[in-house]
Amino acid sequence: MQHFIDDAVWTVDSDPPLSYHHSDFVLEPVKGFQKSVQEMDASYLVDGVARGTLSLARHTVGGFADSAAMLTETFSKNMTVLTLDRRYAQKRDRKDILREQEGTNVGIGSGVQKLAQGFIEGVTGVVKAPLRGAEKKGFEGFAKGIGKGLLGLLVKPIIGISDGITDVMIGVKSSVDRSSGSASLQLAQIRPRRPLYGADRMIRAYNVADAAAAALLLRTRLAGENYLAHLDMGDRVALLSVKRMVLLGPEGQELLVLKYRHIESLEVRDIEQPDGTEGWGIVVILNTPRRNGSEVEVINCKDKTQATDLCQLMEQGMKLVALELPEQEQSALVPTLPRPGPK
Repeated sequence: MQHFIDDAVWTVDSDPPLSYHHSDFVLEPVKGFQKSVQEMDASYLVDGVARGTLSLARHTVGGFADSAAMLTETFSKNMTVLTLDRRYAQKRDRKDILREQEGTNVGIGSGVQKLAQGFIEGVTGVVKAPLRGAEKKGFEGFAKGIGKGLLGLLVKPIIGISDGITDVMIGVKSSVDRSSGSASLQLAQIRPRRPLYGADRMIRAYNVADAAAAALLLRTRLAGENYLAHLDMGDRVALLSVKRMVLLGPEGQELLVLKYRHIESLEVRDIEQPDGTEGWGIVVILNTPRRNGSEVEVINCKDKTQATDLCQLMEQGMKLVALELPEQEQSALVPTLPRPGPK
């Protein structure tokens, strides 16, 4: 798990506070005056006044652009929730993560592109949402899809406008930083963002492992779903949202993804491991066959304790999903208590 935590620790520019550049407005002319007296040349004073004024103006603009970008970005994230479109939210999260990881240049060009994407997403959603709804729940899903599509037609262009403004402001801030040479400032590490737990997004005492797991969750197909828990399994890590569980391999590859509503029961038992030795694991009985036709999944664990811990976390997720379903469907998602198999 440690390498996942290391990957989730971010680095940011240690940009000096605005007060530092406000002092430049006073100190640079003073330095210029002292130099002018020493050299008997008034040009040093003029140069000091110019540099102090430029520093104040440049970083005032940069600070305003940075604040505006954070405001519009927060507004976009809140509006994304109103679309009721999980796929759209996940797509936006992945693009934001990619931009942060690769340092993609942003500015007026990318702002206009996001503005256009907002309108395109809104229009295509009017068609796609009813079709997806009809595939899942028939006429009822089709009707809900129409409502969701019309809502997206209204909200997504607004998000596109907000995203466009965000990119423009970030571009302005980057231009100011480059011109002031702040790109050469020493980088400092900061801790990952505090996670919010469960469907109610509860706040708990800060835990760096949970924070790293929640940051890692955003890089998977579970991005956009609320964080629930995680389990370090040594060479693997299990990440659990309020709707699904994903099992990641040593290189971060997705080995297994399970939706809680597709799970019929769970059983902790002794299982033969891939290397032929005896061990423990979880047998997952599905109520919906996988694409390959299988109705059973097996999760190998290093010991009984690890298997029981993971099983209990998955049960928590199943109970959360069951609470959101109609009463007649809840009985199908009552998980089987973990029990050891025969020795």
